[in-house]
Amino acid sequence: MKLVYLFFIGVIFLSLQACQSGDPYQDIRNYYFPLKTLESGLVYEYEPLGISPNGTAYWYYRSIIDGDEVNLTGTYYEKELIPQQLSNERMTEAGMVLQDLFLYETDSSNAGQQIQTPVEIIEDDVYPFRVKENGGVFLYHIRWQPPQDSGATIELIKNRRYLGDTTITFQDKKYDALIFELKELVSYDKEGVLEQQYEGREIYAKGLGLYYYSKNISADLQLRYQLKDRYPMERLEEQFRLQYENDEGEME
Repeated sequence: MKLVYLFFIGVIFLSLQACQSGDPYQDIRNYYFPLKTLESGLVYEYEPLGISPNGTAYWYYRSIIDGDEVNLTGTYYEKELIPQQLSNERMTEAGMVLQDLFLYETDSSNAGQQIQTPVEIIEDDVYPFRVKENGGVFLYHIRWQPPQDSGATIELIKNRRYLGDTTITFQDKKYDALIFELKELVSYDKEGVLEQQYEGREIYAKGLGLYYYSKNISADLQLRYQLKDRYPMERLEEQFRLQYENDEGEME
């Protein structure tokens, strides 16, 4: 009886210790893109801060929810509403993971047609749902062969690490937000391997998703983008239609 008594005392002591220390992990799923809101799709317009060779970035996000299965598709557009990237993410208990990724290039030898390139996914972590201070690194690793560079292989390894909390202001409203540190390694393999390392940051805002991202290319070039607006796809299509008509009128 004494042994049983001591056993229960030990269990209670351990339980009290766990309650006292608390859960070191923070649930951050609500800081990712609002999947329920995005069932109808929204364009996220990111404006460059400072000098950027690519100009404004447009991402069209749309959620597909089928029972317990939740996916998020993202299409990246640049000039003339031509897709440059198409991704599909799946929600798991641990976070969002990459299911499919396709890159697009313009075929200069075939009247400007788009070439679709499938990407090999080696490590699929896109966004974790639980983090802690001084926690681990979340790994993203992809590989592909550029179609217009025969024999070449490109790899991208991206490490994300949670840094802490902050707040941001978007369209005159304050949002709680999170900061992630990024470290990237890009390798180009063709008769020898060339490697380049980059550092950057991401900020995710609660109820918005990705608000800010940056990458340090060199001492003289830092790419920084910030969310400017969100709106339906029809507005972006109309914007590009008017731009096309204005360009055509100037050429006549």
